[in-house]
Amino acid sequence: MRKAKTWRIGFLFGLMVSQLCLIACSTQATIPTVSDDLVESLVRTEAARIISVSEDKQHLSEYHIFLSAFPRKDVLGMSVGNRRIYISHELAKLAAKRSFHLWLLRQTLAHEIAHETAGHARQSSGASFLRGPFARTMSSTDIGLPAYVTVRNYSAEKEFEADAQGLQYWTRLGWDCRIWVRILQSFEKQNYVGDGVHPTAERLRRAKAVCRTDDAV
Repeated sequence: MRKAKTWRIGFLFGLMVSQLCLIACSTQATIPTVSDDLVESLVRTEAARIISVSEDKQHLSEYHIFLSAFPRKDVLGMSVGNRRIYISHELAKLAAKRSFHLWLLRQTLAHEIAHETAGHARQSSGASFLRGPFARTMSSTDIGLPAYVTVRNYSAEKEFEADAQGLQYWTRLGWDCRIWVRILQSFEKQNYVGDGVHPTAERLRRAKAVCRTDDAV
């Protein structure tokens, strides 16, 4: 789908943006960034709220949150280690206007911050962008890197762990975790099944378990 058409679809954006919380990796390459002062302020304010209740609160000033116009529009966020996080510029712009996308941005940030606090990049042997056949769900060109760089994603269990820890941050902030359950349910209703390391059904099952509800709508 062409970009001009993609951002006219409205709520269907939620189907594609689910990858935000799904794809996370570490890199020694440089991901292209964009500058947008107003949107950056929103993202950094939301990130600071989450970091302030995390295990990493004493390192708040060391976090660097960047905006990126990922060529592949369903990549919404990435944790790359050393407290560096990249967020989709398009998602952040929509979050400034729409409640649905604001909550999606919040869980994206919480999820990526959880990757950082858990040290997942270090546990993945340092570099997740390597030359070789390691890519599982996206290519380097999807995020604006040269074609000769390939991507190694976190495992499904690390993704589930980041989801759960992110929801713990929601609890500490007094946010209703059932909002995240409803977002996942909206993906499922639109037949978005995710992929091998980010299966929507399993993420939804675990989110319900964390929220201790089986009837969120």
